[in-house]
This record gives sequence, C-alpha cells and structure tokens, in this order.
Amino acid sequence: MTEHNATDTETAQAPAKRKTDAQRKKEFDANRKAMDELCELYPEAFNPRKPKPLKIGIHEALAEDGKLSKTRIRRALNVYVRLRSYYACMLEGVDRVTIDGTPAGQVSAEDAAHAKEKFDAIEKRRAERAKQRPPAANRKPRADGDKPETASKPRGPRPNKPRKDNRAAPAKAQAAPEVANPEDSLPPEDRMKRKLEMLVNKTKN
Repeated sequence: MTEHNATDTETAQAPAKRKTDAQRKKEFDANRKAMDELCELYPEAFNPRKPKPLKIGIHEALAEDGKLSKTRIRRALNVYVRLRSYYACMLEGVDRVTIDGTPAGQVSAEDAAHAKEKFDAIEKRRAERAKQRPPAANRKPRADGDKPETASKPRGPRPNKPRKDNRAAPAKAQAAPEVANPEDSLPPEDRMKRKLEMLVNKTKN
C-alpha cells in the first residue's frame, strides 16, 4: 500500500462529522504541536523548511522507537505529509528516508504524480484567495483605527556637529595684588629728599 492510499483509506473510514471552527482550530494546534515535537526529536528526517520524502510505513519505526505515543505520531504525520513543501519534494526517483535520515527506498512515479496533484491544488487555492483579496489601496482601515503604515522618507546623513567639551576649564591664575609703595604717599619734595639720601648712602657703601 502506498503512502497516499493509506492516508485516503484512513480518511474514508473516519466518521463524517462536521466540526466547528473552534474544534478544527483546536485539532490543528494539537497536530502542529505534535509535528514540532517530531521535528525536534528526529531532525535528520523531519524538517518542514527542507523536507525529504519519508519512508513508507515510517509511523511503525517511530512507534518502535518509543519516544512518542501512537496518537501524537498520527497527529504529527497528519500535518507533515500535507505540507506544501513536502508535496514539492516528492519527485520521482528521490530517496526516501527513515527516522535517522538514512535512505529507505525511492519515490515512485505514482507517488510523485499524486504529490504533484496535491501541490497544484494548493497553488490553485492560493491563487483564488489572492484574487478575492481587495487591492491594498482599497482595503478598509483596521477596526482599531490605526492607519496603514506609509513609507518614511529616507533620511540624509546628519551633519557632524562639534562636540562641546563639558570639562571644566582650568581657572585662570589670578594676578597677585599690587603692594602699595609708601613713597607714593609723600609730597614731591620729600620724595626727592628721600631719593637723594638713598643715593648718598649707596655712594658711601
């Protein structure tokens, strides 16, 4: 039994019950959490950004390893094998891998064709949703009243301003106060006599 046939059989056997949006979101969150845990435990085999085709029956190898319950394995694989990136990697002749990343078989032409159909269907839905979206210019403002962000004008280079030196400048040395000469207060005649006496004393010495 091929990978997609096994999945289709399980879906057909499941009871057809309509789920509410809340139930679907809760289930998706649980499945996504299980997938993240699976990728963390087995990074060699599981990488949603760069997936590799998985070995057919890899759920059995995961169960034997015992790190996850069968329920969490089923939840994780339910999301992983339906990723757009996983369908894109399913090309004819590409090696499949087991839980440790080693090759375990190859993608058949039938499985590659099935994956391409799923991938094209996803692309078609994405294109239809894109057409239904209104252009950005015609979109209504958000309920919170915020305006759509506008492109800011590019700022030019700021001119280099000279930095102010905040260090305290050294205080200028204060000039020493001038000492008053007592002779300046004498009358001119007395100053002349004083100078003559000093000249006579200098000559004697």
